[in-house]
Amino acid sequence: MTYALGRWLEPRADAVVRELRRHENGAGGTLVVDAMIESFVERVVAMRTDCERTDLLEWLGDFASSYGEIAALRPLLEDLSGALARSARAIPGATAPPAEIEVLARDIERVVARAWRPHVPVPGERLDELDSRIDALIVRLESRDPLSSEHSRAVAGWCARLGRRLGLGADEVAFATRCGLLHDVGKALTPLEVLNAPRALDEREWRLMRAHAAAGEALVRQVGELRPFAPAVRSHHERLDGKGYPDGLRLGAIPLMARIVAVADCFNAMIGRRPYRLPMAPSRALDQLVQNRGTQFDPEIVEAMIDVVMG
Repeated sequence: MTYALGRWLEPRADAVVRELRRHENGAGGTLVVDAMIESFVERVVAMRTDCERTDLLEWLGDFASSYGEIAALRPLLEDLSGALARSARAIPGATAPPAEIEVLARDIERVVARAWRPHVPVPGERLDELDSRIDALIVRLESRDPLSSEHSRAVAGWCARLGRRLGLGADEVAFATRCGLLHDVGKALTPLEVLNAPRALDEREWRLMRAHAAAGEALVRQVGELRPFAPAVRSHHERLDGKGYPDGLRLGAIPLMARIVAVADCFNAMIGRRPYRLPMAPSRALDQLVQNRGTQFDPEIVEAMIDVVMG
């Protein structure tokens, strides 16, 4: 790492992390966090001409890996990519052409996405213990809503197929499978009249339904062995265009595993039985994924699902 990069970024990064942790623990204000994030983004944008490209990317990857459990860092680093792309003509004396800056912004998205790609929590961990913790949550969900637990098991299968098609390693495929199995455990806390409503939900009921993502994250975080799965559980209803929930994340700020679960979840929901509609034909469900790739779904994962279903 160059001296200038370390000198300027590390103290600011440490300050951002401290403030974000205070905010997550109920201390500090959002205005302070927002101001620090804005300052941090501006500094990285300026640093792009003062350091080696590889050094900047390596530092950002390490930063994302070290503090990826802090949810607010994801929009921070997404803002960084956007700021770089917008900076082509905004910084006096910029020497890099706009196309080069845009490429760097995309490289940052990829580096951060790889840094947040999870692995099996502890190498050599007894998987029977891990799966017993997962099974306890699935049994709890099944006792409340058998249809949701049936859906979760099916989504886990689709996640495994998608992971293999995407070329993930065996550990990551296993991780994706468990993310799919856990993604809806928060529905164990959703009112039954909402889960089983034989009609379209009203706005109040939709708020209750959407709460299952954050509720599921909270349930998973209560079990130490399952905490690495929490980001995918929380973020599986996020959208690339930022219109998802619960955090409105965009693009590379959404964890890879959550993007895999999102495609598997929606596809299986469309082809499965629901209290309010008949199952959809797989070909029509794929059409829906295609129509929403790039806005709701990751295009690469949609293509993988097409290959899985049609291949």
